[in-house]
Amino acid sequence: MDKEQKLYLIEKCQKWMLPEEIKALGQLALKESDIYSEKKSEFAQKKMELVYGIGDDKISELVALGKKNLEEKIANRILKENIGILNNCPKCGKLARTPKARLCRFCGNKWFEENKSPE
Repeated sequence: MDKEQKLYLIEKCQKWMLPEEIKALGQLALKESDIYSEKKSEFAQKKMELVYGIGDDKISELVALGKKNLEEKIANRILKENIGILNNCPKCGKLARTPKARLCRFCGNKWFEENKSPE
């Protein structure tokens, strides 16, 4: 899977992610931002633990993979379970902006008119 497809699946197809995958990605982003390591009130710490699943064994396993490997695993799972999720332009074959887009950002092709029923 190329970098563009992986980014597309991670950013544009979040509704197909499992809750633990979302929490693991959030936890990795939280650790990158250093917000969690700053001294916070006990309430704020507990809230972050609940929201990001800190301490959950299943989520900790996903976090242990690291961001790159976790994103690759999630993207492969989404692609495997949702055949046809990649929205490629029928004219140039490049990846559209989103799964529902019907206008190619590369060649300008419009294919939303193909789905209209004849009058």
